[in-house]
Amino acid sequence: MKPVLEKLTTLEHQYSFVLQKDSYEYYPTPWHYHPEYELVLVTRSEGTRIIGDNIEPFKDGDLAFIGPNLPHVYKNSQQYFQGNPSLRAEAIVIHFRQDFLGRHFFQLPEMSHVVKLLENSQQGLKILGKTRQYIALGMKKMLTMSAGERLIHLLHLIEYLSRSREYRLLANPGYLQKHHNTEAYKMTKIYDYILSRFRQPINLEEISDIAGLTPPSFCRFFKSRTRKTFTQFLNEIRVGYACKLMSDESLNISNICFESGFNNLSNFNRQFKSIVHQSPLQYRKTIVSGT
Repeated sequence: MKPVLEKLTTLEHQYSFVLQKDSYEYYPTPWHYHPEYELVLVTRSEGTRIIGDNIEPFKDGDLAFIGPNLPHVYKNSQQYFQGNPSLRAEAIVIHFRQDFLGRHFFQLPEMSHVVKLLENSQQGLKILGKTRQYIALGMKKMLTMSAGERLIHLLHLIEYLSRSREYRLLANPGYLQKHHNTEAYKMTKIYDYILSRFRQPINLEEISDIAGLTPPSFCRFFKSRTRKTFTQFLNEIRVGYACKLMSDESLNISNICFESGFNNLSNFNRQFKSIVHQSPLQYRKTIVSGT
């Protein structure tokens, strides 16, 4: 995809890294990338997170570590765009550059584990388990620290994370991205349209028109930038939403199928198992039992 280059000017003037607490009606940043590493903790929100070619739902407590120039977007669920004052999109975010502690700091022998972590972040990492809890608590504590304390604590959190194996790689290792800002607007329009309407039928002619392309040109354009066909991408969005609905025991599998945008149960079951590697019923039993 062709994301927007985001420039974080705060890094150039005041501090060696950025720590910020964000609060919005909905996350406003489009599909974008930047040269900084990013550690992002969702404290209050839900929706769909896309990092590289990985598509997953997110909710309160989601913690991800995103490497430099890896395109990503956090898109809130549709109810966040309806002016409901009880809904907020909140997060704690840290940005830092490779050389924020000096050009040669990470070449020190004591930093070998950290270097491996930074390499893995090129695919994006979802932080899990007790490590997620520890890092999340540490990020919250940093908000009340002095500038010097924050710097020391950030290095501690990075080193702690580098010693953990409680994370999952997100984007596929073959994901490559060439950034051309001239196409960012087109891809943002496509993303916004799909993510706001995936529960309804979307045909190829309709989405091609949004992109200003003929259907054959759109198919080539979309697959060359996402490494997925439009149908594959749409199914992943719908299945991700279905996974979120599975915890609502008032909905049966058939309800979830149609709520997620599928128009027949057999196709839903087939797509769900292909993407999640479990049937919908098996997945529901897993999350209900907590195993």
